[in-house]
Amino acid sequence: MFKKNKTFIIAEIGNNHEGDIKIAKKLIIFAAKAGVDAVKFQTFNTEEFVNSNEKKRFKRFKKFQLTEKEFTELSRFAKKRKLKFISTPFDIKSAKYLNKIVDCFKISSGDNNYFQLIKQVLTFKKYTIISTGLLSFKEIKQLISFVKKNKFPLSKLSLLHCVSAYPVSAEEANLSSISFLKKNLNVSIGYSDHTSGVEASMIASSLGAEIIEKHFTLDKNFSKFRDHKLSSDPKEMSRLVSLIRKTETMLGKFDKKISKTEILNKKATRRSIYARFDLKKKEIITYNKIKIVRPENGLSPYKLSRIIGKKVLKNIKKNEPIKKEFLK
Repeated sequence: MFKKNKTFIIAEIGNNHEGDIKIAKKLIIFAAKAGVDAVKFQTFNTEEFVNSNEKKRFKRFKKFQLTEKEFTELSRFAKKRKLKFISTPFDIKSAKYLNKIVDCFKISSGDNNYFQLIKQVLTFKKYTIISTGLLSFKEIKQLISFVKKNKFPLSKLSLLHCVSAYPVSAEEANLSSISFLKKNLNVSIGYSDHTSGVEASMIASSLGAEIIEKHFTLDKNFSKFRDHKLSSDPKEMSRLVSLIRKTETMLGKFDKKISKTEILNKKATRRSIYARFDLKKKEIITYNKIKIVRPENGLSPYKLSRIIGKKVLKNIKKNEPIKKEFLK
């Protein structure tokens, strides 16, 4: 599903549509224009997600709940715009339904210990992304062991560093966890960004995060629902995508070679050994008779010790580069 050396960018729409499919479609359109690779939603049956005694919360999620038919429509709508369609199931019934329409599953930080749901998702053998918020490193290793126990290939698993706060402060972002997880786990590592702005996602990309998930909204002031404030609007998301792609280009390949431009600049910027004065045939080269200056047009400075004490085989004019064949 992912391209090598390319960060997979997910616009996390979540519930920012607030139950309106027209808004959901508009979010998909703007996500596609921003250049992301995928859109992600949240799918749930409210009764299986929030206790009905939590009246205010239950009422809000009931309002946000889209039907299976609407999600099918959104999946087709996204794929027509060449976007991968991802959703987070919050109950087993929703997971079974989503298997028909998603390219990839996502498990939220809130459910990364809900092993019955995770087990159900793993049976579908589709690429699965799990956020690691609320988990210690020991618990993350236990999660990976559970995935292995269910015979799910780690090549189809990604873990996202995530801090479960809304929004996450700079002091708590702890982006070094990305490097730590990459070093200590044999799975793909990404980042789910709950900070405001694009800086954290940019740093995560430069640290090697293979997936960047960023909340997405039409307007940060769309409503009082908290997710809008920490989400990127279309302009900010476009900027984020552009910056990540530029970062990928600038990071280049994991090696050290002389670039094509460097080769073109090499002669002008390197030095060579030149005659400081006119040198006559059979004269002995000493330090005071040579100089090391630009451009590169003869022996390299690192060969200086090899030519000191050598005899000149022909007359060499002042400012002429000294070449190997001129010396005995």
